[in-house]
Amino acid sequence: MPRIERRPLDNLNAEWAVLGRSRASADALASLGAREQAIALLGCTDLGHLVRVMGRGPGNVGRNEAAQLFRYMLRSADAHPLVPRAILQAVAPGLVTVARRLSWGSGGDWDDGGAFFADLTATAWEVIASWAGDDRPYAVLDLLSAVRCRLRRQMVRSRAERQSTAELLDDDGPSTFGGATALDELARSIDELAGRGLDPGDAAVLYGQRVLGLTVAELSELTGRSRRHLDGCRRRAEQRLCA
Repeated sequence: MPRIERRPLDNLNAEWAVLGRSRASADALASLGAREQAIALLGCTDLGHLVRVMGRGPGNVGRNEAAQLFRYMLRSADAHPLVPRAILQAVAPGLVTVARRLSWGSGGDWDDGGAFFADLTATAWEVIASWAGDDRPYAVLDLLSAVRCRLRRQMVRSRAERQSTAELLDDDGPSTFGGATALDELARSIDELAGRGLDPGDAAVLYGQRVLGLTVAELSELTGRSRRHLDGCRRRAEQRLCA
């Protein structure tokens, strides 16, 4: 396992400590609040304040409200150039969860966990930019799923390339890469079902559990939905998948 270097996350947080309290951040919140009444009613002073109240802690909003606020931020991300950066900061704890699930890039082309997390963050930024304006009921989970899927595909490609090179050097060498894309096949099956009428929420929950490897408790924390609700979503999706 590569050495886990926290510096990229520390740098992200340090940058936000300045940006989140800036005059531009206050202007950005005003522009965002003009579009999203639920955000305006919070009475926050700037985007830094908004991201803080979305986190855990006494006096902050609940999990369900935080997930909804994230949804509103994404669909109005073009209200101000700083809003996408606030979205990235709000999802940073979830990115750490994804990094852990992917063993901080172990077996990939990254020198250490810090390099992997930097790539993870850059990928999240690309997804946020491409999804700006989308209204996604499971915005947080969708975003983390997309980021995880892209990084895992990159890991799988690098392993496959190394395997091919090894086989070229040793024609008698056994292939150990055979089942590495099983999760990609499952993810593809879920995506196909979603395109054929599977409820997007049910698909997101199944993806989160079976592909991302998140527990029901972690999904509940990310989405703000009850465990009972999430279990129902998963069962419905599995029934469609196995039909």
